[in-house]
Amino acid sequence: MKKICSLLSSLLFGLTMSLAFADTPPGPPPGAEGHHPPRDCSKAPDAEKKTRCEAHQKAMEKCKDLAAEDHRKCMMEALPRPEKK
Repeated sequence: MKKICSLLSSLLFGLTMSLAFADTPPGPPPGAEGHHPPRDCSKAPDAEKKTRCEAHQKAMEKCKDLAAEDHRKCMMEALPRPEKK
């Protein structure tokens, strides 16, 4: 019985270790525009969301060539602040 338990535990350990070193999925192809394609703002359910979508698209176009930290700052400046209710 002790041999069976040690055999099963070593098999389970081997299986879990093989999953730990599995390859990660590939990233977006070279030349791809970010992670997501541009959204179609005309499909927004209401006028407010359509306006925010269009503002986001304009900000993305304006800031597309900047590096990570500069891109974030550019987006924060370009997007309108949401109104508090």
